[in-house]
Amino acid sequence: MRWIRNWLRKRKLEQKARELVAAAFVYKKPLAGTSLKPRHANRWVLQGFEVKGDEIVAIRFGIVRHPRPYAFSRQSHKVLEFYVYDVENESIQVTRGENLTRGSAADADD
Repeated sequence: MRWIRNWLRKRKLEQKARELVAAAFVYKKPLAGTSLKPRHANRWVLQGFEVKGDEIVAIRFGIVRHPRPYAFSRQSHKVLEFYVYDVENESIQVTRGENLTRGSAADADD
C-alpha cells in the first residue's frame, strides 16, 4: 500500500508543478528577463521538479522555439531550451539551449 501512496503523492505533485508553470505564463512576472512570451504557453514540456517537504520549490521544463536570427529574415531556427522555474522567487532562468537546426546542418535552408 505504501507504493500506492507514493505514486498518488508523485502524481499530485506533478499536477501541481504543471499548474504552477501554466500560471507563470498567465501571470507573466516570472517571464520577465527571459525571451519567453505567453504565446509559448502551449509548447513547454515538464522535465522534473524539486520538493522541500510538501512544497515544490523548483520546476525544470523544456520548450522548442523557432526564433529568427534577424527580424527581417524568413529563415528560422529550431532551438531546444531548458529552463528552471524558481517558484519561491517567481523567476525563470534558461539553463541550456541547443540549436537543433545547426546540429543537423540545415541552417542554410530557406
